[in-house]
Amino acid sequence: MDKIDFVELATFCTNRAKETGPRWTGKYYRTHYVSIFEDNTIQYSMTPHVLRNAYKCILMHEMSEIPISNIYYWYEFEFINHEGCVFADDLENGFGLISYKRKQSASLIELRYKNNFLYSNLSIQKVWELYTKIKDIPSESERNLVIDLFQKDEKILELEKNVEDFTFTNQLLKQERDQYKELLDEIKDLVENRR
Repeated sequence: MDKIDFVELATFCTNRAKETGPRWTGKYYRTHYVSIFEDNTIQYSMTPHVLRNAYKCILMHEMSEIPISNIYYWYEFEFINHEGCVFADDLENGFGLISYKRKQSASLIELRYKNNFLYSNLSIQKVWELYTKIKDIPSESERNLVIDLFQKDEKILELEKNVEDFTFTNQLLKQERDQYKELLDEIKDLVENRR
């Protein structure tokens, strides 16, 4: 089988999205390109060049709408598998991606299984990471356990970062305190020497 030209295929899909617009209302804004390699690592870009050595890819067509006064953004997804087949909002094995309209901020990307919510995040990297962990798990209870562990691991990493930030801030404050103490000591010495 010949290697799929993901750049050409993605350009075709992007042009189609520009011409047809969103499936419901609103208008096409721009496309984000997510290259997926054979080892399931991903690379993200605003231009399709990132798809040159891809094994699969996700196109995130960003749509916008101004219903009254606030602008809303959301994504319509196209998944292109390793054979070059294009799927709207569907990944593989019953999994899919969806995004809802949000006011003036990045849209949450939801991972679903047979149209049931599993997980959401602002980052396609996090959503894909979880998807690769659960895509071959047949039982719902096992999938839910892995999702729960994944979310707890995210929380632990967030708390560790908060602790690091706090430690760093605390260290800076201690240094600042010591500098003020030294300055006060110098002022004290100057005042005592003037007497």
